Amino acid sequence: MASDVPKNVANPSLYKKAKAKAKAKFDVYPSAYANGWMVQEYKRMGGTYKGATGGEVTLDPVKSDLDKDGKLSGYERKRGTAIAKSMAKKMNMGGTVMVQSRGCGAIMPSKQKKTRVPRG
Repeated sequence: MASDVPKNVANPSLYKKAKAKAKAKFDVYPSAYANGWMVQEYKRMGGTYKGATGGEVTLDPVKSDLDKDGKLSGYERKRGTAIAKSMAKKMNMGGTVMVQSRGCGAIMPSKQKKTRVPRG
């Protein structure tokens, strides 16, 4: 075993201390509960992870200009940025999309068609 510390850990010595605490606390260490507790303890101790923080979000000034005056107010800028972030998050995560059902009357949710959208 070359290294027991993942590459995305910013502070390896703190990570090793949290791991030692988890091994002392739990009878079965390589378990989901122990690993979850160890990660939380590492964060409580001030540890962080390094890596991708997400893509850059671009604001579309044409769509964000609500009153069509050619200038973006503070509200329009904040609203446009929030919508762009939300759309970027939804596009990257994948998930299930409900498709409009055809026919008369109500259709039970379990019988509605769903389309799976794969991750990027």
